[in-house]
Amino acid sequence: MKANRKCLNHNDSGDVGVGTLIIFISMVLVAAVAAAVLIYTTGALQQKATKTSKEATQQISSNMIVEKVMGDRGLGLNATLDTLLIRIKPDVGTTSIDLRQVIVTVMDKDYRYDLNYATNYSAVAVRDEDLSFNASTPVLNSGDLVELQINNSVSGMGSISLQPRKTFWLSLNQETGQAVNLEITTPNSYGVYRYIQLYP
Repeated sequence: MKANRKCLNHNDSGDVGVGTLIIFISMVLVAAVAAAVLIYTTGALQQKATKTSKEATQQISSNMIVEKVMGDRGLGLNATLDTLLIRIKPDVGTTSIDLRQVIVTVMDKDYRYDLNYATNYSAVAVRDEDLSFNASTPVLNSGDLVELQINNSVSGMGSISLQPRKTFWLSLNQETGQAVNLEITTPNSYGVYRYIQLYP
């Protein structure tokens, strides 16, 4: 009798052990599935975070500075400004800026003109140490200083007459990065000067 009891007790212990093993295997399988889901989710989030950080960095590091805005009255010292001269340069740490992707907007209270490179305005290098800037590849690199030239007759802004005491708005919109917006009021009189400083 004692031997039989021991056998039954041994069998009962075996049943409990198999059940525990099944539960353990189930937990391992659930943990493996959960781990796979977490790994996939982490990878997707990392890709999105990397893309977002690259875009944010590009937005921050793509900035241009307007150093000066001048008006040219021409040789005849006309009553209005015939040409706008805008000197720009990349900000510190800025990636290259392609002028073919820069839209210059000139507007007053009545009219607005969106101007494109080569079609409505041109550019010349004032400072270009690596000689990389030219008409076919108008790309500003670090240290470059370029002058945009907007001729009223060429650009088609005939409706905006830049006479004295005239307020107009100038905006430079890049492919990436923030736009540069300026409000400019011309002086009370142009006097006898051909070139009129408008900004700063």
